[in-house]
Amino acid sequence: MLKVVHLGKYYPPDSGGIESVTETLVEGTYAHGYASTVICFDKGKLGSTRCKGGEVVRLPIDKMLNAQPLGWAYLWRGIRAARKADIVHVHTPNLLASLATLFIGSKPKLLVHWHSDIVGKGMMGHVVRPLENLMLRRADVVLATSQRYADGSAALRRFAGKVSVVPLGVPEPRTEAPPQPLSERLNLFIGGRRLVLSVGRLTAYKGFSVLVEAARSLPSDVAVVIAGGGELMPALARQIAERGLGQRILLAGRVSDQELRALYLDAQVFCLPSIHRSEAFGVVLLEAMAYGVPIVATDIAGSGVPWVNADGVSGLNAASGSPAALARACCQILASPELRTRLANGARNRYERHFTDKSFAQEVANIYTKML
Repeated sequence: MLKVVHLGKYYPPDSGGIESVTETLVEGTYAHGYASTVICFDKGKLGSTRCKGGEVVRLPIDKMLNAQPLGWAYLWRGIRAARKADIVHVHTPNLLASLATLFIGSKPKLLVHWHSDIVGKGMMGHVVRPLENLMLRRADVVLATSQRYADGSAALRRFAGKVSVVPLGVPEPRTEAPPQPLSERLNLFIGGRRLVLSVGRLTAYKGFSVLVEAARSLPSDVAVVIAGGGELMPALARQIAERGLGQRILLAGRVSDQELRALYLDAQVFCLPSIHRSEAFGVVLLEAMAYGVPIVATDIAGSGVPWVNADGVSGLNAASGSPAALARACCQILASPELRTRLANGARNRYERHFTDKSFAQEVANIYTKML
């Protein structure tokens, strides 16, 4: 089989959009004749393990810098593996992966998967951008996740001739019968109310503070659950307490796969309140679509989010950063069973047409083949 080396930050069971995308590609392209080695960081278990589609090499973190893990073992192992590969698949932004591409030699083909521009990283951004330019010059192909994001990225516009657009995809939800019910803690909080669900890392660009403010204008029979962990957990908890919304909003923290599935099945609306184009695509939107949940997202300038959530088809897009606009969009769906049903069907149909894991893996495998 042909050899692909993925250079990423983390890999499941570590959670995150890029992590799940990498896993989908490793497993999906194996069926097309590509065996993968994933070079990644891990905060716990280290070493090499087999996975469906290849192997995962988990390496230690020596230092963290603005959410960027650093480690000499990662750089060394990444370069060594890449020089023996047929294709090197780099998931950016990633400082050490960008640096590694300068030392992989001329043999392997280089595919740069551009998940997001570097935004708001201060000095680290100034350091990484020259590396990224060198990497993009070396690249044979640059993958963008949407045409909208490719058009809005100054870095990608300079290399437009190398850019191919391939939307991300996620696996079909498991069809357990009967589905597992909500856990006791979630069931007690929701208490039969209609559920607005949001999922993601609790960080600034995700806009969860906007959702908290918007919740003040939602009907009293609506519960909001925010699933995910992150550095803003204490600040969001204080905001909820100060607004007197402790009975309306639950910061659920990181939830199990079973709990998340039960939440998607129970949700009346899925809300992505992100406020910055660091949210380049929104993998969680695809998960909500796969479950047939209508979406309220935000119209972020230069981001792929408003394209992923087609306004009036799979959900509604509200003005970014506006609690009032976010609340109005949620209320519009909640108030109309007919609209909710139409958007739920539209969300599921859009997933099937554009965002399945099989179509995603097939398109990337086709690009691999053309590169070789």
